[in-house]
Amino acid sequence: MIVSIRKILQRAIGLVNSRTLGVAAAFAAKATGAGLLFLFSIMLARLLGAAGTGVYFLSLTIISIGATIARLGLDNAVLRFAAVAHAQGDRPTLAALYRQGIGLIVVAGVAVTLFVWFISPHLPLGGERSAELQAILHVMLLAIIPTALILLQGEFFKATGAPGTATLVQVAVLPMFLVMGTAVLYWRGNATLHNIAFLYVVAATVSVLLAGAAWSHRNPGLWQKQGHFDTRLLLRTSLPLLWVASMGLIMGWTDILVLGLWTDAATIGVYGVATRIAALTAFILIAVNSVTAPRFAALYAQGDHKSLQRLAQRSAGWMLLAASPIILFLLLFPGWVLQLFGADFVWGAPLLRILALGQVLNVSTGSVGYLLMMTGHERLMRNTIMLSALLNLLGNLVLVPAYGGMGAAVSTAFSLAFMNLLSFVLVNKKLGINTMGYLFRRNYSCGSR
Repeated sequence: MIVSIRKILQRAIGLVNSRTLGVAAAFAAKATGAGLLFLFSIMLARLLGAAGTGVYFLSLTIISIGATIARLGLDNAVLRFAAVAHAQGDRPTLAALYRQGIGLIVVAGVAVTLFVWFISPHLPLGGERSAELQAILHVMLLAIIPTALILLQGEFFKATGAPGTATLVQVAVLPMFLVMGTAVLYWRGNATLHNIAFLYVVAATVSVLLAGAAWSHRNPGLWQKQGHFDTRLLLRTSLPLLWVASMGLIMGWTDILVLGLWTDAATIGVYGVATRIAALTAFILIAVNSVTAPRFAALYAQGDHKSLQRLAQRSAGWMLLAASPIILFLLLFPGWVLQLFGADFVWGAPLLRILALGQVLNVSTGSVGYLLMMTGHERLMRNTIMLSALLNLLGNLVLVPAYGGMGAAVSTAFSLAFMNLLSFVLVNKKLGINTMGYLFRRNYSCGSR
């Protein structure tokens, strides 16, 4: 009896430790990735100037859109099916999912790459540096497939109980190679825009190969398993998710594309740097969500509404507390921060202020988006993202032609604030939870469960 209890306790402790270590590893990987991307942005700006950085950001935006389309929503679909197969010990099905997911993305990636290759000369982007944009884009198009595969491979690691490895693959390995490669190019005196674009292709390809090697090491012999998974079921599940991802694309990349239509490359470069600085506050939100999201789902399934509300409020309070110094610093000293990137970027201080203000409501309301998704209200969150994305698109189309980068900053900040405020109201209405209850002694809510 004593031996049995001891074994149970040992297993429980081991489970807790593995989960804690997994969360800690994922957080560390995200922090490392965010830091490396910030460092790479500084290096890029210093080496290429505002205009060169703008051409790079515009090319990267098109590549990111292409990679998202090439994924076909498979990243979310395989996470679901692979997690079930792993839990059941069904290695043949897991192997089949891995092979089919990679195969579908390669086929879709080739189609997307060829499509962008043929239409790119007709895209009215880049202004006075449109010819340079075309040349750089034709190089970076080779990165569409590996960029798409990076996220897919990370989801397989998540599904098989390796969140730290997943995060490392998705957000840390690529920027590490970019920083190292750019440093080598600078040392050799070859840090040109064309070479850095080629570096991105190489870094993305190497990252995919390393992820594949890590998967094979973690799952020996899995490639030889003769499993099968219904491709039609996989696509029926994934393609609707592609629509949601597309709305996220509009939300995240509209500003850069519209700036590419009506402004010059230098404006795009300054704006792109400002958005990346402001996004440092969003990292805190992402990190906290990685921990709280599964807890939201568990507490909701258990019917423990009080604990759910307490967790939602406390996590929102901690987010605001952690992000406030960063936001305050960006509001007070935006010019000093931009000076790190070079004198060409200092005039973007008002843009950075506006974008930082947009992040205030993002962190103040807490994990309202995940609260909706983890409690069976995915459609409401989808509709919220769609509405906010369309608002961002319209705002950019109206404001950018007249106000340039300032118009893009206002539109992006407003649509982000709108999305979080609407999500906050929906969480109040559907769950009876006021995520900003940490501001008051008593919890107030405007809705009911």
